[in-house]
Amino acid sequence: MEYRDQPVKTALQRVKGMPFAWSLNPYRGCRHACIYCYARIYHSYIGYEDPADFDRVVLYKRDLPDRLRTELLARSQPLEGEIAIGTATDPYQPLEAKEGITRRLLEVLLEAGRPVSITTKSPLVARDIDLLRRFASYGGLRVNMTVTVLDEQLWRLLEPMTPRPDARIAALRTLGDAGIPTSVFLAPVVPYIGEAEAIAVLGAAKDAGAGHAMVGLLRLSPGVREWLLPRLRAQLPEQTAELERLYGRRDTVAQREATRILAPIRSLRRVADLDRPPCALRPREELTLFGDPHGGLPAQHATPTG
Repeated sequence: MEYRDQPVKTALQRVKGMPFAWSLNPYRGCRHACIYCYARIYHSYIGYEDPADFDRVVLYKRDLPDRLRTELLARSQPLEGEIAIGTATDPYQPLEAKEGITRRLLEVLLEAGRPVSITTKSPLVARDIDLLRRFASYGGLRVNMTVTVLDEQLWRLLEPMTPRPDARIAALRTLGDAGIPTSVFLAPVVPYIGEAEAIAVLGAAKDAGAGHAMVGLLRLSPGVREWLLPRLRAQLPEQTAELERLYGRRDTVAQREATRILAPIRSLRRVADLDRPPCALRPREELTLFGDPHGGLPAQHATPTG
């Protein structure tokens, strides 16, 4: 493994067409090495031509929390909209245990009273339960735990370096018991391979107290098809042949087939009461370090401090 500190020019990234307005990604590349990851191709944009580099060269943004603080203090009005942490790579991948960049981001956002969603595959998120409780106290947080399969062989095939699925489910329960709103992200569901597993995941998520489940089918987007299919074919040749016939040259499954595949999963999600839309996240309303949501910054913080 190779880790490199990446200088930060901009912390917050504006997002359109998504449930959240802004994204923060403390890492580029991911040690989790999921073979279906859509973000693998992004490494090629910064000079890493070998797709395997996504798993073995992780860039970390040690200065990101300071850059975020500067950007927030420079605004004449508090930031509007939800901030999503972990939209490209996991903010709680193993390096976070050492670097603590995600935790420091949460500390800044808590000072600012901003609403935050976190998406991860790691129980390490529970390390920050003290901060997460404070966000939850004003309705400003949701933790999304991605779990796609429970079966050990499929887990090791699809997500070879991730924490165990049962450990992720246990973390959901820990967070829920602490009053922290949680969702399970059941995505991607891999047709012919992960369908039965999806049913099992929903049952486990319900037992763990998750409040919502998001379900999505695999997309064979550029970079995914070329990396995923050979690895599936080597272990599950028959199912992979069916998968290739289902997708053909498309990135997505035809709507009729998608409806057929997802119908039993969505039915169980409804029965388990996991199909309700999650509650909208809220900013903290009282005066904070970064100012009143209805006014400007306090005078002593009106000028960026760097």
